[in-house]
Amino acid sequence: MKNLKKVLALVLAFACAFTMFAGAAFTDQADIKVDSDVVDTLVSLGVIEGFEDGSFQPNGTVTRAQMAKMIYVLRTGNSDASAYNDDKTSFTDIGTHWARGYIKYCQSLNIIAGKSTTKFDPNGNVTAQEAAKMLLVTLGYDAQKAGLVGAGWASKTNALADENGLLENVNTSFTAACPRQYAAQLIYNAIDAATVVWRDDAYTNQNYNGKDNQTIGEKYMGLSKTVGILEEVTKDNDKDTYSLYVNTDKYEDECSGKKLLNNFTKVSKDYSALKYQKVKVLYKDKDKVFGVYAMTDDNTVVSAVMDQVKMDSADKIKIDGTKYTVDTNNSTVYVNGKDTNTKIAVWVNAHSEGENIGKASTVQAISNSSNNKINILKVTTFETKKVTYVGKDYVNAGKKYEEDAANFSSDLKKDDYVAISAKENYADDKVLLTKLETVEGKVTGIKGNDQVLIDGTWYTADYKANTNKVIDSWPSNGATVKLVLLNGFVQLVDTVTVGSSDFALVIETGSSSGLGSSKVADVLFADGTRKTVELDNDSEYKGTKKNGDTTYVEESAPKLATYEVSKGKYTFKAVSEKALNGYDEYATGGNLTIDGKVKSATLKKANTTANVFMKDTGVVFVQYMKNGDYEYKVVTGKDAANWKETTISLQALVKKDSGVNYAEMAVVTMTNNIPGGSNSTYAFALDDSYEKTIDGTKYTFVEAWNGSEAITMKSEDKVSIAAREAFEYSVNADGTYDLTKLAGKDTATQKYAVTQITSYDKTSGELTFVSVPVSKEYKITKDTVVLYVDSDAKKGAGEFDIETAIDTNNDGKIDANDKANVIYYSESGDDYIRLIVVDTNNEMKQ
Repeated sequence: MKNLKKVLALVLAFACAFTMFAGAAFTDQADIKVDSDVVDTLVSLGVIEGFEDGSFQPNGTVTRAQMAKMIYVLRTGNSDASAYNDDKTSFTDIGTHWARGYIKYCQSLNIIAGKSTTKFDPNGNVTAQEAAKMLLVTLGYDAQKAGLVGAGWASKTNALADENGLLENVNTSFTAACPRQYAAQLIYNAIDAATVVWRDDAYTNQNYNGKDNQTIGEKYMGLSKTVGILEEVTKDNDKDTYSLYVNTDKYEDECSGKKLLNNFTKVSKDYSALKYQKVKVLYKDKDKVFGVYAMTDDNTVVSAVMDQVKMDSADKIKIDGTKYTVDTNNSTVYVNGKDTNTKIAVWVNAHSEGENIGKASTVQAISNSSNNKINILKVTTFETKKVTYVGKDYVNAGKKYEEDAANFSSDLKKDDYVAISAKENYADDKVLLTKLETVEGKVTGIKGNDQVLIDGTWYTADYKANTNKVIDSWPSNGATVKLVLLNGFVQLVDTVTVGSSDFALVIETGSSSGLGSSKVADVLFADGTRKTVELDNDSEYKGTKKNGDTTYVEESAPKLATYEVSKGKYTFKAVSEKALNGYDEYATGGNLTIDGKVKSATLKKANTTANVFMKDTGVVFVQYMKNGDYEYKVVTGKDAANWKETTISLQALVKKDSGVNYAEMAVVTMTNNIPGGSNSTYAFALDDSYEKTIDGTKYTFVEAWNGSEAITMKSEDKVSIAAREAFEYSVNADGTYDLTKLAGKDTATQKYAVTQITSYDKTSGELTFVSVPVSKEYKITKDTVVLYVDSDAKKGAGEFDIETAIDTNNDGKIDANDKANVIYYSESGDDYIRLIVVDTNNEMKQ
């Protein structure tokens, strides 16, 4: 696979996402390039420290004095060297220096030398080469005998440091100032290096029995070491520590020959990622473990996804193109932490390249034996689900996962996708949910029935668990899709639909006049653009049958359709229950009621009726009647859902979500004007409207207060709105506004008036006006839109009290002769006032 290394890095991160790196010790942990075990071990042993601000400063340099202190702690296990403060020394530049005790101790053992016989230069930077020399003397080398002084000291230091493993993973200049993290790596390497002695005119790191001498950690710090196969890692109950079991049956203490300690408790880190590998455990007691380390020279560990794994022969396994020998007599396969009791060759043949278990499943092939043959397969499988709800301490993804039984990221949200792996894979016995990558785009190529091309990249379908079946609803060419990816393989295909930009409302088709009489269509596109386009000559635009297909758009019938363009000519194809374009349902119906949702629409595919909700971001093509003519516009699903209850006809493509039908693409037709919203949008004109022609189109502009801000509205409506007049508006997809004069609605059944309040009960919301009610009492409710304005200053205002009008005539009553203080609008049949505009001066200026 092209990006296999990247994929595997992400996969292996699953296992430690909530464990090994969950509690970084330092604020700059991400900047530390050496393995986290290096710094963690030295900190736990007291050899190295962080800073008061919580940082480690891995790239800061180490002084010669600091290096002396670290070697002192390494050699003595103690951090206090004050007992050596007053010892005699030849160095004259460390008299009162904080590190003088450490320096004097190291000088007495010939571990360190000065820049001269009298100068140590405690604040000078130590180089990695100088640090290595100090550690070599700590290992037991005599500087004079080993050639670590004189003209050739540098080359001899390099050779011995390499020979004793001190330079492993020290990726820095050997002669430049040594960064803190690489000084830590040098010391860490030295802890497990066998000490040396002079015997038979040569240095050796083995005793008379041919066994390794004690290491620095064992000899000077009282550390012990266990070597074996890490077989169990379990989290201690209600604690952030772990218990380990290391199988040491094949190993023994190299010095004493005794059986090694194999059970460890109160371990501070989760070492599940090392399961089944040969490891070294560094400890002082069974409940004082300083680190668990993979024996990299003794293990072969190959990580891959199952798509890259198959048997090449009876005893050869092929992983990512490389062949490895399998131990045919002694091998085990663990799937999700459980022993399958099946030999590797048998298991891999049954699941070759992910068959029946998933191409994206991860696998570690491990050799932990002396014969270097692969004897362990560690396989992790995943289930992919969509997150349907995120609670305070749980998520729903196929089922409920509570945080006391599952690990998941705090940034998960509804509609994310997760890979779910079994609790048996992890020491804390919790299921792990990991957020997955998604890719969206238009399919521009197909290979077979399991590969699609999007934006120049090919994506391959995974097999479903326990089947050999490619994903249901695999997309077709031209579909706009969202692919859910796990380790590069498609797990789910969501929204297998044509995108909104590929839909249009075909209003009418016919022939153009002029030469050739080409076929044309009057079309409204999803972005609100309406234009006449030329049809492809091969398009069955009249709906005549072609190979039994009657799904083409019919002439003179407004219809929701997909379209393609070739050489400037359009081909339209109507949607239906047989042409869903990847949506779940086709909803239709006439004489339906929309009131927040469309009630009892017919679901053609399921042959049933159900309520259909308008998705907020959905695209709704609207045919409506205005001034005796049909008009067309595009609104959002949210706009349509807010309409006042009205009767419509519907065509819609529906997606189901948690059992609810949501119209994502719809056509709504009605024989009346677009109704106001159940929470209608109203505004107050701050000045007279005016006209302006832009690119040949005449627009009406009006500055208005909408309750929260002053905005300038641009409209194609030929309407004149006066300053201090209330009106209704809606926003079109292209950013223009539809404006409706409320004053023009003042009829027997609808009332708009600039008037006086004669009484108002704040508790009940009931109020009366000087103007005659429309056969009902008036009331302000939660559905009433209240606009507060300063009509004198022609500006909006913040919330204000609603008051009765002022009795300017002092006649003891409020009547038509007093000054108006509000505007209101209401319709018969309402149990509330739709709009009230309240003047903060209690005088509505006209």
